[in-house]
Amino acid sequence: MPQRSATGLKHAVEDNFSLFDAEEAIIGRTEVMLSRLSEVAEGVQELAGAYRRGTREQRRLVRMSDRMQLELQRVNQRMAEQQRELQALNEALSGEIEHRTRLEAELRRLADTDHLTGALTRRRLLEIGERIWASGPACLLMLDLDHFKHINDGHGHAAGDAALVIFASVCQTSLRPCDAFGRMGGEEFAAFLPETDAAAGRAVAETLRRAAAEAAVPLEMGSLSISVSVGLAASRAGETLAAALRRADAALYAAKAGGRNRVWCPETDGA
Repeated sequence: MPQRSATGLKHAVEDNFSLFDAEEAIIGRTEVMLSRLSEVAEGVQELAGAYRRGTREQRRLVRMSDRMQLELQRVNQRMAEQQRELQALNEALSGEIEHRTRLEAELRRLADTDHLTGALTRRRLLEIGERIWASGPACLLMLDLDHFKHINDGHGHAAGDAALVIFASVCQTSLRPCDAFGRMGGEEFAAFLPETDAAAGRAVAETLRRAAAEAAVPLEMGSLSISVSVGLAASRAGETLAAALRRADAALYAAKAGGRNRVWCPETDGA
């Protein structure tokens, strides 16, 4: 076997050491890469854990959202039911208010209207008369059906009632809307004429007297004529309604005493 020279041996040893160094370097780089892979794996694990936590939180929020939506639906349903109930209550209340309004109006009408003739009641007539008398020139007429007792006694109370109804209708048809006409009691009526002086008031009273005389009360056999006596009082400065009523009553008695079926006005016919 040939012998290597010292120089060749030296080079062979150096080459072997170079291979070892290269292997060591590769192993070192491999270890570095493995350590980095470990770090990457840890990062991936952390990301995976964060993702799982995020997914769980998302599911929790979705469940909460579902519950909230379900609760919101229930709340909306309750509100819709309450709204329907409230609407029903409002409709019932409106109906009750309307019913009470009609009832109050009917009660006022009954309280203010004579049930037989449809004229104003004495109370309501005097309430309106107070305002008319205080507002300016006016006339007060007191009207009384003549021989009313004879009608009741001779033809019955039904005929008497019919005479009252017909007379009231005649007067209400002949008077103005601004005039106030009512039944004072029995066969006695009264009328307040606003913005009317004595002469104009006497003309109205004469119109009512003639209309009553032309009216006919139907009976089972034929018909019945009626007549009315009228006393008039024209307003005076500072005079109370009570004083005017007394003057109108006195004028009515004068008309009766003068033969009935007539009008008496102190201002135009004499004191």
